Amino acid sequence: MRQAELVAVADVAPHHRDWAEQNLGVRAVAEIGDLLDDVDAVSICTPDHLHEEATLAALAAGKRVLLEKPMALSTASCDRIIAGCPDPDALMIGHVLRFDPRVRRLREVVRSGDLGDIWHVKVWRCTSQAVGVGIWDRTSVAWFLGIHDADLVRFVTGRDVEVTGAVGRKVLSPSYDVVHATIRLDGGAVGTMENNWTLPHSRPSRADAGLRIVGEHGVLEMDLSHNDLLYARRDGAASFMDTYFWPSREGGGAYNLRTELEAFVDAALTGGPTPVSGAEGRAAVAVVEDIEAALHADAATAPPGR
Repeated sequence: MRQAELVAVADVAPHHRDWAEQNLGVRAVAEIGDLLDDVDAVSICTPDHLHEEATLAALAAGKRVLLEKPMALSTASCDRIIAGCPDPDALMIGHVLRFDPRVRRLREVVRSGDLGDIWHVKVWRCTSQAVGVGIWDRTSVAWFLGIHDADLVRFVTGRDVEVTGAVGRKVLSPSYDVVHATIRLDGGAVGTMENNWTLPHSRPSRADAGLRIVGEHGVLEMDLSHNDLLYARRDGAASFMDTYFWPSREGGGAYNLRTELEAFVDAALTGGPTPVSGAEGRAAVAVVEDIEAALHADAATAPPGR
């Protein structure tokens, strides 16, 4: 990546440190504090429950921090991180979908007012069960997948999201593998959020994700399995908007993660505003926190055997 160099990695697992040294050619340490003197910026990619401690350490050392989503596993933890960040621009939350050209084009149309009053929304993210294997003992599908959609709806519409209810099922793991939540947006629009990691391995595409926004003047539909963004208007017109997007894993193309990292590096070098603030990260956490609370409330009142 231009203007940035990976110089050190911190990981508690010895075999991960060995891998980093052998394959990345960088210094690897067990504690984040052992590398902070030698870096300008830090990317926190630890398991979710470890975000707060590592982030506060890096912020206290005066570093710019890119913190993977979810920002934390509670709004209380988010508040502590924000309190430990006197300069709000020092912290960026890694909500990678904000850097997808399809999402940005969709947001542009919605924010322009061309769609008119938003009536209802549907957002979904469903993946193969392979995604959950190995992690569902320490997270849930709402935290792992739903956090994307909580931020996506807020980012595209510019409206706060209220959770009005949620139901789920535990079919593959001790946590909820299937979650359906109902939401209400500022202004009265209603919607649903669907998340699961129950699709079989045999399904040709192991992910099914998208966003549909129905409004006064038409419907915008984004299927993240494809490049197209459909805009069908009530006056009879329909078009597929040009949002060509084809990731290159060789690093030569423009894809979400690279664009996100470049935005972080650019802000760090120029001292510019953070591309995704701690307040935005906290707002997404609040939505998922409320979904989890609604799931537990539903479980407490569910009839036996459900």
